Amino acid sequence: MATDVDFFGNITNLTDLNISSLASYINARGYTPTWAGILPCEPASDLLPIGNLSELQIVAPNPKIRNGTVRVTIDPSDLNIGFLQLHDFSQQVFPSPLNKSGVGEVVLWWRNSTENDKNATTDFLSEVLNTCSKTFCRHRSIQIGNPDIIGIGMIVATAMLLILVACFSTMSLGPLTEIVARPWRKKHFSFRQAAIGTVDELFSAVYVFAISVMVSTFAYRYRTDSRFDVLMADGLSLVCSTTVVMLAATYWAHNRERPHATGSVIATVFITIALFATHFHVASKKASPVELACGTGKGGVSVRKGDPFDIKVIKFIPLGFASWCLALVGAVFHHPILHARKPAGGRKVALFFWRVAESLPCVFGIIGLGLYAGYFFNTWRMMKSIYGKAFTSAEKDWGFGQYLAVFTWLPPIMSFIHLYFGMSFYSYTWRGDVC
Repeated sequence: MATDVDFFGNITNLTDLNISSLASYINARGYTPTWAGILPCEPASDLLPIGNLSELQIVAPNPKIRNGTVRVTIDPSDLNIGFLQLHDFSQQVFPSPLNKSGVGEVVLWWRNSTENDKNATTDFLSEVLNTCSKTFCRHRSIQIGNPDIIGIGMIVATAMLLILVACFSTMSLGPLTEIVARPWRKKHFSFRQAAIGTVDELFSAVYVFAISVMVSTFAYRYRTDSRFDVLMADGLSLVCSTTVVMLAATYWAHNRERPHATGSVIATVFITIALFATHFHVASKKASPVELACGTGKGGVSVRKGDPFDIKVIKFIPLGFASWCLALVGAVFHHPILHARKPAGGRKVALFFWRVAESLPCVFGIIGLGLYAGYFFNTWRMMKSIYGKAFTSAEKDWGFGQYLAVFTWLPPIMSFIHLYFGMSFYSYTWRGDVC
């Protein structure tokens, strides 16, 4: 292992200390104990504007080089570094006896380095960015992740959406459709009649929620520079689009056709296709300064092993979109116009394939939702490993939009409870929701 003498030599005068040697020292000793038993990345990271890394003017690595390195292009004399930060850095990193230099001497040394040796000083900052990302990426000043997208409220609201739609979509399964729709003879509702009575209200809530998320995604993805936020917003939009298709199949199977239902699905289809068609282009152009410094380069290039944003490796979005397409095809078979052509009971082979087609929304919808759930979990796990509490603290934040998202699902839930426990059969037929 190289010694301090190998990097600095027997230097006793601070003016003779070469900042290029410091860059090599940080690179070689970034994650190993030094002569002082201290990780040099911690004091070195304090020289960076962690609260706003955009001040460094970070340049993405060469997209042709896998695991390339980021570069800093700023004039180092423009950085506003505190005197005490420089002094602490010198005490923990400089070799003896230079580590006992006074504040004024260290400040003068830094000033001379930034003015007379700018290129070497810039290279030093670049080396700190690349070598010490594990240290400063977990700093409390780092901000990563939009709480309105990854906050605990949105996670709860999305989980409620998935559970509700997965349960109600089973009523569109080919073999179960006719069983669920059988006439009932009880005075009060059974479980399946209460579920049918709730589909109309749940579909409306799901569509309003989905269209709000997808339109917001279109507006937000072009205003943010965070690649993570774009990927999460696009993923959430595709989740919502899948739930609309799944629930539309159930709605058409057990309710009278209304123009707004067909129009809602058509609007969702066009927006979904537009989102997917532009997803890879938009995502590949995004990378915030924090993401660049901490492991995400533009064009799917990572400066750290295990980039959670590498769209060339992770195929969750294309597979989820393929599942959505199959679910959409199956949902069309439940539409009243096509349902009128359903084969009669005597044509068993044709009826079998028809029921298979009717089951596509539930089967492939659940598969698609599972893929997106895996996508979110995989990315969340990798983000946590890179950013630590800097990421999880944003996740725990509750905002107005998150409360609104969670309470969106209360009316359908309350409607189901009311129908199951309180509404009579005759009251339900008076609503005229069932053919």
